[in-house]
Amino acid sequence: MAYTDTDVATGALGLAIGGAIVQFNKVAVMPSLVNMVPCPKGSVTARVPVYTKLGISNVETASAGAEGAANQEVITTTPVDIEVLRNHIDVMITDLAAHGNNDALMVNAGQAIGNAVALEFDSQCLTGRVDEFATTVGANTTGMSMAKLFTAVAKLEENSAPRPYACVLHPLNMWGDFGITNEMGAVAAVNESNGALQGGNTVGSALSTAGWVSNLGGVNMYTSPSTSIADGAGTSQGGVFAKTAIACAYIDFGGGNFVELESQRDADLAGTELVANGYFAFGETVDLHGVTLLNETV
Repeated sequence: MAYTDTDVATGALGLAIGGAIVQFNKVAVMPSLVNMVPCPKGSVTARVPVYTKLGISNVETASAGAEGAANQEVITTTPVDIEVLRNHIDVMITDLAAHGNNDALMVNAGQAIGNAVALEFDSQCLTGRVDEFATTVGANTTGMSMAKLFTAVAKLEENSAPRPYACVLHPLNMWGDFGITNEMGAVAAVNESNGALQGGNTVGSALSTAGWVSNLGGVNMYTSPSTSIADGAGTSQGGVFAKTAIACAYIDFGGGNFVELESQRDADLAGTELVANGYFAFGETVDLHGVTLLNETV
């Protein structure tokens, strides 16, 4: 069994420190971008109904006096059942480590393990859902570009995906040599779109002066290091999608919180165990409401 004792928790061990430097994982970005469905009381499974799409072929035009002859359509739904799973991490902190450190070791450790579970949320959603949509845009030989983004948006619009749309990219496809920020300058040639944000336009100016814009063409932009990597780390698989594409079943611990932190005393081990539990799982609801983006990263 692993212990957090004075051999490993030495960062603030001693009589005086200037201040604690804490390294935490990037906060999860996916919870607000997918359809979060709490499990009903007494169940560990959430059901998400998916309605059959009606279109113009279901609409009839009738002249006066012939209204009663119209055909009646049937509204059908198919369920997507998602059973939640336990995602957890636990640590044991000895009394000497806790009392011998003056940087609130117990509090910071709790935040660290909670963030780790939240990062697992992103990982499961991006690797296994966002990277497996039937519709794919891009290739492993080119970086991220406005052309790819707007092609993905066009496909979502074509399939009647409801807005708003979110785009989640690997950080290297936002900022790196193969990132969409290259659209501003001469290096945009690697992105095949000739610098769409170059030349003093509004979006390019905002990107240059403020550092970045959080919305491009009505698409909310995000990055996550949990984005799926394929082809021997050469290709990232992010995506553009509507909230209706993916559902997450979870156990609500209050206020929509899906991560629970607990502690228990282990007197015989002279320590305190911290446990972070997240009960959640994902299911695809409408595949055509998402597009997988393939981008080169190295």
